Amino acid sequence: MKDILEDYDFIIDVRTPSEYAHSHIPNAINLAVLNDDEYVKIGTIYKQESPLKAKILGASIACKNISKILDSIPKDKALQTILNHKNKLLIYCARGGQRSESLCVILNHIGFRVKKLENGYKGYRNKVVEYFSTPMNHFFLTLCGHTGCGKTEIIQSQEKWSINLEALAHHYGSSFGNMASLKGYQPTQKMFENRLFEEFCKKAPEKILLIEAESRKLGKIIIPHSLFKAYQDKIIILVQSDLSLRIQRIVKMYQNIPENEFFIGMEKIKPYISKNIFSEILTLWEKKDLNKIAEILIVKYYDKVYRIPKYTHIITNNNMHTSIQEILEIKKYYESILSNKLEFNQFLSSKI
Repeated sequence: MKDILEDYDFIIDVRTPSEYAHSHIPNAINLAVLNDDEYVKIGTIYKQESPLKAKILGASIACKNISKILDSIPKDKALQTILNHKNKLLIYCARGGQRSESLCVILNHIGFRVKKLENGYKGYRNKVVEYFSTPMNHFFLTLCGHTGCGKTEIIQSQEKWSINLEALAHHYGSSFGNMASLKGYQPTQKMFENRLFEEFCKKAPEKILLIEAESRKLGKIIIPHSLFKAYQDKIIILVQSDLSLRIQRIVKMYQNIPENEFFIGMEKIKPYISKNIFSEILTLWEKKDLNKIAEILIVKYYDKVYRIPKYTHIITNNNMHTSIQEILEIKKYYESILSNKLEFNQFLSSKI
């Protein structure tokens, strides 16, 4: 699937705006041949009156809408970039049916290089589901550690060979983690899986991937079981850091948290802290003493509820550059093991 998608300059999704908004192939552009109301109307006629009548009406509306798209090209620079004769275009609808076929036929006849995606979006989704239904092929280095130790920053700095689950899910994975979604609503489960699949496709050449030991749920997003199991079972790197630096990182991350999000987070942790601590934090919030709030939350809540898993390596992240160099050395060590199949099999046996 990765090879198929990479062969094209642009991917065009001709489904309705609502279908596209729910989930789509990453980087696809929506040029709907039927809008939401038109699609519902044609579907109703198909079921209640006549399939032929529905098809005739659908073809008629689709042609009018495609005509509008073509008429817009001279006025729309973005559209000019996409619908350019030099580009190879991949077009898909829900199942590779008449909606994608209608645009393909017209563009083909006027000289565009286009192809319809076989089985459409459903076929793509089948590939995604299949991928996450089988054991992961990658070897993971998994970062764990208390809140504020800089795991996210390390993941971000190693973009070439890391999977950033928090960025993909728009959630920090904590009681206050919904703050991340302020940069964009959390995607649907299907859209998260699509983006995650794309990340694994892009990083297929990497033998080893760096990832954070996130819990199974990030807000409303559920990590696919195969991935969750894979990064729990592999090499665990415990990341530690001085309390003062942890406070700095937490304040930097949450300094713009809206009041309502703060109180929602506080209600989530209320059962796990004493009434006195809860009241003290609310008082500190009125004073906007974020440093003290962060310290109390770290010491009185996060560190108490976090269970450190059995780890293979430990680093102290008080200097980002030094920590990254240590992780790269760990990566290099396991790359040498992976290159020797016999040694790797012996290593796996020792882990069982």
